[in-house]
Formats: sequence, C-alpha cells, structure tokens
Amino acid sequence: MRASTRQRARQRARTRRRGSAVDLLLGVLLLGALGLGAVLLAPPFEQYVVARQRVALLEQQALALDTENQRLERRVVDLDDDVTIELLARSQQGLVRPGEVPYVLIAPEVDVPRIRDAPQQATSEDDLLDRLLAWLRARVG
Repeated sequence: MRASTRQRARQRARTRRRGSAVDLLLGVLLLGALGLGAVLLAPPFEQYVVARQRVALLEQQALALDTENQRLERRVVDLDDDVTIELLARSQQGLVRPGEVPYVLIAPEVDVPRIRDAPQQATSEDDLLDRLLAWLRARVG
C-alpha cells in the first residue's frame, strides 16, 4: 500500500508541475492577447472619443440654431401684423400719412469745433473805424 500511495503522490507532483507550466504558458498567452488587443483597439477608441466630442459640439450648435430659428419665426409672425409694418415703415422709411406734416430732427454738432475766419489785418484807418463800430454794435445791440 505504501508503494501505491507514493506513486500517487509522485503523479500528483508531476501533474502539479505540468499544471504550473501550462498555467504559466496560458497566463503569458492571455497577457499577450490583452496587450495585442489594447494596441489594436487604441486607435478606434481614440476615434470614438473624438467622435463623441464632435457630437457634443454639434448638439450645442443645433441648440443654438434652434433658438435662432424660434426667434426668426417670432419675427415672421410679428411682420404679418399691419401695425408692426406701419411702425417699421414710419421709423425706418419715413412713412407719412396724407395730411401729416413730416419733420426731421437733426442732432446738434457738439463735438465738432467750428472754424472761424482768421482776423484780418487793419490796412487803413477806415478798416479800423469799421471794426470799432462793428465791435460796439455787437456789444450794445
């Protein structure tokens, strides 16, 4: 009985050694397959990430365009109203109804300096008297 027990123990040891080598080989193959998969799948994954970012950007642009379309649709509805058309024609085109008096307000030129004539040199006594009379008239009257 002892011999059969020893033989069984030896067979188990050999099986363990063979199992360890097989396990090691399978582990190395598995790691190699994972590494190869990572190398092969990295570019498609990167493309996927870039595509997701582009989709997010396009969704934002679509939202902005939808908002603009809604604003323009409201504008179209407003322009179908006769009162709105009349107000725009009056303010932008100067529309006047028969019997109304049109007038235009001109903004004062505040920032524009006025150019004055240069003072003339007195050449004779007559010019001097004329200038004195003009000066007195401006002060008195």
